[in-house]
Amino acid sequence: MSYSGKTSSSVSRRVAHIRFRNKASQRDRTDAERRANVWKKILDDVCDQCSLHGLNHIVGKDRSAGEKAFWSVTVICAMLFATYAIVESWKTYKKSTIDTVIETTFLSYADIAFPMVVICDSSRVDWERVMQLTAKDVPGIDPGLLPAVRKLLKTFSVLSYGDFDEFDELRNITELPKLIRLNITELLVKVMRPCEEVFSHGSCWWNFKLVNCCDIFELQRTEFGLCHSFNSDFSEYSRARLGADSGLIGAFWRTESGELRPRRTGDNGQWSGVRMYVSTMTPEQVAPGVDAKPSTRIMIGEPRGAPLGSDMVVTAGSIGNVHVWGDRIYNTPRTKTLTPKKRRCLFADESSTGMGTNYYLRRNCKTACYMDHVIQHCGCYLEFMFGLMRQNDSLRPCNVEDLLCLSEKNQFFKSLIPPEQTALMTSNLPGLKCDCMPDCVHQMYLSELTIAEPSISTVLNSSSSILIDAHFTQSTCILYRSDLVLGWLDLLVSFGGCAGLFLGGSLLSFIELIYFLTWKAYHHWRQTPSTTVLTSKSKKKRKGRIIEDTWTIDDTQTNNNSQDARFSYHL
Repeated sequence: MSYSGKTSSSVSRRVAHIRFRNKASQRDRTDAERRANVWKKILDDVCDQCSLHGLNHIVGKDRSAGEKAFWSVTVICAMLFATYAIVESWKTYKKSTIDTVIETTFLSYADIAFPMVVICDSSRVDWERVMQLTAKDVPGIDPGLLPAVRKLLKTFSVLSYGDFDEFDELRNITELPKLIRLNITELLVKVMRPCEEVFSHGSCWWNFKLVNCCDIFELQRTEFGLCHSFNSDFSEYSRARLGADSGLIGAFWRTESGELRPRRTGDNGQWSGVRMYVSTMTPEQVAPGVDAKPSTRIMIGEPRGAPLGSDMVVTAGSIGNVHVWGDRIYNTPRTKTLTPKKRRCLFADESSTGMGTNYYLRRNCKTACYMDHVIQHCGCYLEFMFGLMRQNDSLRPCNVEDLLCLSEKNQFFKSLIPPEQTALMTSNLPGLKCDCMPDCVHQMYLSELTIAEPSISTVLNSSSSILIDAHFTQSTCILYRSDLVLGWLDLLVSFGGCAGLFLGGSLLSFIELIYFLTWKAYHHWRQTPSTTVLTSKSKKKRKGRIIEDTWTIDDTQTNNNSQDARFSYHL
């Protein structure tokens, strides 16, 4: 093949390549011009037709360049401020903070249950009854073991939770293994003073009405042992009445006589609550060597909760006025969107406790915690202290040998350790560790005891009697409401407020933006031609344009020398 033929063929291929490249660049320019035209039309639509304020001044044909620049800067600044405000609202929403405010300062106590009132003797064991026990009173036990039974009952006289070192005396009873089948709870019921003796005057007052004390006071299991309680859902009668339905029948329930429980009163001051005469134990009724002065223990608390907490002591020959008050706080249902850890409380239907209730109450949670620690360390529970709403066959009541275990491990029951320990506390301290969250709906029952000396006309035989009057100090309380600072609806309103304040926009404005950037953009893209129509001027300009290219022809078959050739041609 000759050199001229090869050169001609190479030039033809190069010319074809240049023409293809020019056509491609022409298409790229055409597409770029098309996209620019589409975005210009979209921008014109947004600025001219969107309801956001200020945009129409940017594209207005009657606006000067200075005015357009001013409005452009103004709109951009407004958008930045609106974005900043929206971001701050979003941050507040993500924090999910709760704010507590006063809803009313006049919430009537008529809508709130009267507190539980528990009356406990200074000694829960009547020694006269102990000495009168016979073999019939302790079935299944050899009559010769009655002295050992009396020594056992003596340790329960002033027993309370965390004072199990009282059982140290049982180590000296050699016959203790023979009493392992003894039912401690039934025996303690037999040796405690009955209701008729505790309220010797017989009559009590409830809500200005004279009633029989034993009709309103019921047997109650407490951390001090067996006592008598008024208006408690955890009394023996209430537990038998409610059973597995506890928490499912609403805030109030009715007795067989039709009385509404827990009881309520709408008044305040003396005589408006519960008022009773309590007879103290005589020295003969207290076991020898037991330090139990003639007095009465009083506990005040939530009616739906198990008796737990501090007690007040009133000595014989005194009048004890128990003033009760307490505010109410509740979380709105909106706070349920937060986890209990974030809101720091539990609603009644979010959990249950080991006390067999269908609702959560912090007091019951702590009581179950106390019981669980006994089960954990000694494998049983104190049946005469903890009353369960449901029968739990998996729990074993403590027998007399288990009492020695409680005595050995009393250090684990004496003190309460916070679940979140600080640097000042060591992690290996023995004690009660109860992680019980507060109630999201909580009624506080705060109490204060004032003692007065009675006159002869006020109390019969005042040296051995106590007059107790428990009542509300006022007829109303404060109701607090805890709610989310910013819920999802508040967040939406906040977004709209920011957009309206800075841009004059609304929800429809954002829908318009979406419309212009989607459907309208697609419409403009379809309407804009894909090829550019050349004018006569552009055709002449393109016709006279000269395109040059340079390349190297390598002729290795002729002279193995490289030659550079430059070609020019007209399109």
